Amino acid sequence: MTIAIPADMEEMFQFVAKETGRPLEELIREALDRFLEEWEERQDAMDADRAYREFKESGEKGIPWEVVKAEMDARHAL
Repeated sequence: MTIAIPADMEEMFQFVAKETGRPLEELIREALDRFLEEWEERQDAMDADRAYREFKESGEKGIPWEVVKAEMDARHAL
């Protein structure tokens, strides 16, 4: 894949690569990885919000934490 980035961004990447002694490609991959991880976290948060909203709108009763914990402890003999 080839992308074009603004000159100022390229200069900043070049500067950071020189200052840190790290390869430019490594810095760009790290930046892209971080972006994608943050995007995925935002998607997960939106999915959780949607699921919670649907649960609240359904009127279904929740299960108290104490009940869930007791069942899990019993199931796993804790």
